[in-house]
Amino acid sequence: MNRQTHSREHMLAALSDARAYPHPTEGLVHLRTHISDVFLAGSYAYKVKKPINLGFLDFTTLSRRRRACEDEVRLNRRLAPQIYLGVVPIRRASGHYRVGGEPDDRDAKVVDYAVKMVRMPQESLLDQLADNGRLGREHMRDIARQIARFHEMAKRGPELDRYGSLECVDHNVRQNFAQTEAYIGRSISCAQFDQIKTYAEDFMRDNAIQFSMRISAGRIVDGHGDLHLRNMCLYHDTVIIFDCIEFNQQFRAGDVIGDIAFLTMDLDARTLPQLGNCFLSEYLQRTSDYAGLTMLDFYQVYRAYVRGKVASFLLDGDDGEAQRRAATSEAAHYFDLAQKYIAGHSGGLLITCGPSASGKTTVAQQTSEILRGVTVRSDAVRKHLAELPLEQHHAASYAQGIYNTEMTERTYQALLQNARSIIGSGRWAVLDATYLRHAHRLQAAALARSLGVAFGIIYCNVPRSELERRLDQRWHTQKDISDATHAVLFQQLRDFEPPRRDEAAIFHWTGTEDLATWITQLAHTR
Repeated sequence: MNRQTHSREHMLAALSDARAYPHPTEGLVHLRTHISDVFLAGSYAYKVKKPINLGFLDFTTLSRRRRACEDEVRLNRRLAPQIYLGVVPIRRASGHYRVGGEPDDRDAKVVDYAVKMVRMPQESLLDQLADNGRLGREHMRDIARQIARFHEMAKRGPELDRYGSLECVDHNVRQNFAQTEAYIGRSISCAQFDQIKTYAEDFMRDNAIQFSMRISAGRIVDGHGDLHLRNMCLYHDTVIIFDCIEFNQQFRAGDVIGDIAFLTMDLDARTLPQLGNCFLSEYLQRTSDYAGLTMLDFYQVYRAYVRGKVASFLLDGDDGEAQRRAATSEAAHYFDLAQKYIAGHSGGLLITCGPSASGKTTVAQQTSEILRGVTVRSDAVRKHLAELPLEQHHAASYAQGIYNTEMTERTYQALLQNARSIIGSGRWAVLDATYLRHAHRLQAAALARSLGVAFGIIYCNVPRSELERRLDQRWHTQKDISDATHAVLFQQLRDFEPPRRDEAAIFHWTGTEDLATWITQLAHTR
């Protein structure tokens, strides 16, 4: 090698040798992606950019690759500071390559750069957990909490708003269709292409004001851009979200709903809609962005179509017939999913009823998954109105503080407003609240009637001894956002106005009954 000049092939071969690293490299593996070479070496991973120009990215010079590595570390530290360790040089001296460290030869020359990361176990990637049936709702809630906080803190402003504008979105959408025309009859049918294209064009034309309103509401951020399970890992019992798009801000920035649409689409593509529902409800509970639901289907269509497009590009490769068949199947799967999203939904309104600790949140979540609806929890709405963190407990007396009459009325009105947004997006709104008062239930029924949708009540009826036991457990674990105490429960039971049969379709639930049949019947009524 001493007489060889530097070449990328020599460098990659050298990086597959343990001698190139300043630390133990057990389990040394070389992985390839479209734009990088990744070396898993012992406790670390090194990502080296390929010297390519794809139009939307340009890594053709050493300085550009260094800047891209620096951007990757800076941007990904927003969500995963514990695993992005920095940028290290790759040096060549006397025909040998070394990663990082100080040069031991004054003639050593930096020939490339790598992003240095903590190595995460491949079996703990969330797509692997999903494939093995180990991905659960608590993982989804963890992700939702992180992304909600990330979006809240993300950079926003006039220079980013343009990425959420109708003009920019329209450009991206039309580019997708232009780039997939060549695959009509191969991975997408002519009818599918025309139907999805017509939907996208009609949506943008008919919802121009919505794009402007999203900008005015401050919902355009410098986001992640690539939120799917392959870019998440369970590390020390916490989900780590990594590998955002660093090479093109236009692909990363945009509407927060467009950002989360990637993950909900990915879960749908993996036939895990119940997990997507859990993530979506938790994210919206944290952000109160129920108005954004009008955009969700559009962005899910966009995300699915992009995945279909990228898979279609593989049809032009020279990897053999088996690979082309696999790419065709993958692309068709995503195009089919995009088509399903444009079929539309039929919404409705469901409310829970019962005192604190009667199981309302549990049954609301179960119901929401069955209906593919969105749960809105009054405890979260109330704390948002009071500008309090959801996890901050406020043990006020009954009808005092944030639980006084005025705040309670504001909370129930906000529940109805959120329900209106959810139903307007074609989804079921499931309102998780005590609804102890007849008047509040009448208001919910009136909203459903005005919108022409089905309405039902789930009455959670549990013995008082069980309610008290659950309250004790809740306060012991401190894992719930509810502030209810024994004193509050006593007052609730004293003032409760049980639902009457003439109010709506009512399901009595003690915790063991099967809801599915009743909900299915309710969903087909008006």
